[in-house]
Amino acid sequence: MKMHAVSSPIGEVLAPREEGLTQPKRPEERAPARYLRGLNGLRALAAAAVLGYHLVPNTVRGGFLGVDVFFVLSGFLITALLIREHKRFGRINLKAFWLRRIRRLLPAVALMAVVTLIVAGLLDRDLLVGILPQFLGVLTFSYNWVEISRGVSYFDQADPHLWTNVWSLAVEQQFYLIWPLIAVGVLLLNRRWRPLVPLVLAALSAGEMAWLVTSSGEFTRAYQGTDSHAFGLMLGAAFTFLLGDPLGQRRPAGRRMRLLRGVVAWVSLAAIVWAWFVVPDNRAFTYPWATLIVVVATIGLIQGLEMDEGDSLLAKILDLRLLNWLGERSYGIYLWHWPVWVMTVKMLPHAPLWVIALIVVGVSVAAAALSYTYVEVPMRQTGIGETIKRWLGPTWDLLDPEKPMPKEPQWQNYHRILAPGLVGVLIVGTMLGFLLSAPDKTSAQIAVERGQQALAAEEESAAGAEKPTDPPAEAGPATGANTVVYGDSVTVAAAEHLQDGLPGVQIDAEVSRWVYQGIELMSAASEDGSLRPYVVVALATNGPIEPEQLDEMLEALGPNRRLVLVTGFGPARTSWIEPTAQLIREFAAEHPDNVRVADWNAAIRDHTDLLASDYVHPTEEGAEIFAKVVLEALASFETE
Repeated sequence: MKMHAVSSPIGEVLAPREEGLTQPKRPEERAPARYLRGLNGLRALAAAAVLGYHLVPNTVRGGFLGVDVFFVLSGFLITALLIREHKRFGRINLKAFWLRRIRRLLPAVALMAVVTLIVAGLLDRDLLVGILPQFLGVLTFSYNWVEISRGVSYFDQADPHLWTNVWSLAVEQQFYLIWPLIAVGVLLLNRRWRPLVPLVLAALSAGEMAWLVTSSGEFTRAYQGTDSHAFGLMLGAAFTFLLGDPLGQRRPAGRRMRLLRGVVAWVSLAAIVWAWFVVPDNRAFTYPWATLIVVVATIGLIQGLEMDEGDSLLAKILDLRLLNWLGERSYGIYLWHWPVWVMTVKMLPHAPLWVIALIVVGVSVAAAALSYTYVEVPMRQTGIGETIKRWLGPTWDLLDPEKPMPKEPQWQNYHRILAPGLVGVLIVGTMLGFLLSAPDKTSAQIAVERGQQALAAEEESAAGAEKPTDPPAEAGPATGANTVVYGDSVTVAAAEHLQDGLPGVQIDAEVSRWVYQGIELMSAASEDGSLRPYVVVALATNGPIEPEQLDEMLEALGPNRRLVLVTGFGPARTSWIEPTAQLIREFAAEHPDNVRVADWNAAIRDHTDLLASDYVHPTEEGAEIFAKVVLEALASFETE
């Protein structure tokens, strides 16, 4: 039987260290962890799904679920390694385990953070807003909680942060920190009871995600929280305990059982791929129910790979040389692709998606390969400190008190002695300069806050005024008194000019609002009789609008109200913008009596200099154009 060290969820070769542990006596216990062919390939496919979700979101709609494949792999393999170490040595060396985790994870993420911080600072300082707490969150693997505490929406791609993708690595690292402590206790239980602990934890986690989504209607806290998104990790761990010792010697299976498990593995792979292309990220049922489908399917796939020695067709496909190579570097590819994407779309907002995709994939794979070869492997094998000493070379020798000072002839090569240290000082100095001098707000934030101040002032002035009577049942000419606007952050940025053009207008707009949330507000107002005769919906920025959602709007309006739909505008990466704009135009043409289009998309296309640096939010002058197209659309009802 072929035995190897097992590959970890992020491509590392993991085998429990033996320093300080009593050597096992039985030959089967001395055997290293069994290598499971195909897991690297699965890892590569999961990374590709995440890249697809970010690069071609309309095609790979559910690619974000690739993260949950990584979670299951982590829960399965890390637990398997802990079980294997406990079986071989009678205990788990937690200090050695955590040291391996630090050596494996920290160098790659630190390199990525330093390089992308410097490049982003040189390209556009808007990318550095709030960068100091983000940087600390990256290095301490607490990034998900940093973003949650700051109220940042993971699903708001209008103004993405530089390292948003690191949230999932933070969840995994927190799992690596806490789970071994729990696993030590679980291993004290009778073997038949061990799976129950992670199963209960998984149920609690999934239940919390469902509760958070149901109670708040917002997905980020439920999606990024370690507590509410740990069920994939826990179910992977539960499956490991169910198998007992999956990295030990393979247990023989009968022909029928092999056939059944093989079929389950193929069906599971099909379900995972199906979910990557079909499951939406903006529906409540995704969290956790659709996610659980992918988690269970990943377990179904792993069980098929665990069963054989790699001689099945599925294992051979997933173990192809290219997939194996990419899987080993999937950690780095995942790390680099997001900041590279953020900077590329910032610099090339007009570029077609395929151009952006080629640049991001090429740079990410190249950066991951270099990082893997020259940073990750050396630091894992010899240690972080020793590798840095080797990089500094003669500079470190100069600083080391145990090394003799260079003699006079050697100082003639002072540039060779001092150059590594000077480069290090330059890098650290530049990094600290960008961290400490980062701007407080982006140009987009300034535009949005200007609108928020206008809305707050209007709300304060209206607080003491007499409450208006119920809106009239029949719509007369559009005025501020009979018009309501449901919008997102673009509407917020234009609020002051909407108020100037429509005194008394009701503006219900929030940052990162999706169309389904606007429909809920509209329907509730319609039911209680407070919905005004003219309704403006400007919710095409953060995600696509589906035909059935437009029908829901008409149903909520009833026969006596009129609807203005505002088209969205954004960089090429917001691939839903143009199809949604065309859908809105066609829908208005089909309902000429009570639907109009405020074509912000067409109006701002030739005036993008009037947008903030995110290529989405209007500046003061751009906000005037936004208000103008809305007013013209409302006025067009009078010319019927």
